[in-house]
Amino acid sequence: MTSLRMAKDEASYLAAYLARVVGWDERAAVRLQARGGVVGIYSPSPLDVLALVVLPLAEAVVDPFDSTVSAGRLRDVIGDVSRLAPVSDLVIPDSVTGSASLAVLPPTVNWHQGERGIAGDISAKVDAAVAAFRLSVPATGSFHAELLAEATWDAPGWGALPMRALHAARLHGFLAHPGARVESATTTGWKRLVTPGGQVFVRSESGPVRLSLVPTLR
Repeated sequence: MTSLRMAKDEASYLAAYLARVVGWDERAAVRLQARGGVVGIYSPSPLDVLALVVLPLAEAVVDPFDSTVSAGRLRDVIGDVSRLAPVSDLVIPDSVTGSASLAVLPPTVNWHQGERGIAGDISAKVDAAVAAFRLSVPATGSFHAELLAEATWDAPGWGALPMRALHAARLHGFLAHPGARVESATTTGWKRLVTPGGQVFVRSESGPVRLSLVPTLR
């Protein structure tokens, strides 16, 4: 049985992160990688983006581990955050088969720094994209709406990142503090946005936006 010892603040943040993931897909899985005194939690996200939260552990793990687990089950393990002890041992659920997006993770080295900015500027760009979509989409004709959504989210956003990466960051709550510092970076085959709350990654060769994502523009 594998467990992680986490302080209350970190466990609460993880619970909120997992709640968002489960809210988009109740069957979603997340990939945990723990080494030393930190754990990284990767999750597939709306708009074909991979998200990552890295949290400190209250006690370093002796043996590194890498496991894909149910996001909902892990959220259940944390339970009611108001009742958490100052430090808790979170028992990691049994492994499951995750989505294909969790199979190949972005590299951890050889990133080239791009632009630096603040979260408020990125949020403003997302707001403008959503507003433009709402003005352009017809009252009827879902096919046209989906084409518009695809064009909107694949459009250039900030720091060489497509707009969908910026909006995914906001959906995760990574842009909640307007003055927070953010930066972009690139490496072969990948782009990323780094914020104090977490990171989002998108492959350089973007795929089609899933049809279920049109409501995120409304």
